[in-house]
Amino acid sequence: MKTSVSVSIFPANKTAPILFSGATRENFQIIQDLGYDGIDLFVDNPYSEKAKEATNLIKEFGFGVGLVMPAALAGQGLYLGDKSKDIRDVCIKKIGEIIEYTSEIDGMVSLGLVRGSQSPEETLEEFNQRFIDSCEKLLNISEKYNMDLVLEPINRYEINTINSMQEGLDFLKETKLPISLLADTFHMNIEDVNLERILIESMSYIKHIHFLDSNRLAPSMGHMNMEALYKVIKDHNYKGFLCLEALAKPNSVEVAEKGAEFFRKCEQKFK
Repeated sequence: MKTSVSVSIFPANKTAPILFSGATRENFQIIQDLGYDGIDLFVDNPYSEKAKEATNLIKEFGFGVGLVMPAALAGQGLYLGDKSKDIRDVCIKKIGEIIEYTSEIDGMVSLGLVRGSQSPEETLEEFNQRFIDSCEKLLNISEKYNMDLVLEPINRYEINTINSMQEGLDFLKETKLPISLLADTFHMNIEDVNLERILIESMSYIKHIHFLDSNRLAPSMGHMNMEALYKVIKDHNYKGFLCLEALAKPNSVEVAEKGAEFFRKCEQKFK
């Protein structure tokens, strides 16, 4: 398994799970020195100079990229399941641009907050139909680059659609959309009853994992049994990234150090 941390190309809000604010040489050097294999990248404008600089640094440092995340679009009020076709179209266009950018750094693109929420006056089926239609349009773009789109279940306090891994798994089985799953242990701890069981049941769909403790910090900084989850994931032959999409609390370096220490320990323990 490979390890990574979350980085943004823009100044990060302190409440966001972005461990390193800014895709800078200084941050990349810290990440490399701690032994991480790559990054997840939060992108707002893929045509910006900062995006180009990030691409150059990723290649220079030899980092792998697990995901490029368009969550910043949600902050602009853009959602794939929005009732307004105009808003959906803009969202699809912008994620399409992010897909094109991601193809240059060999990553995948996540669909999390950008799917949006079901409104009180509509049924879930009505919301899902719009979201599915948007996904199909994005798949037409991503397939040109042989790129995976990855669905992220997100807890109920942030969004009201596809909160649990079970719901994500059911959604993909029912719709048969050729999309993968992102497992985020922070969200799972809130929404899923048995984390080990749902990881095992979902493993054939999982292409990426955000590996976080109960407080959205590095494993060992909260109260979850992260070693047990690590072992389940390893035992089921997962080959992707375990990413610290973590809060920078008390600071980026301390959380990244704790994560690196945990991963080294588990690598030795579960050879």
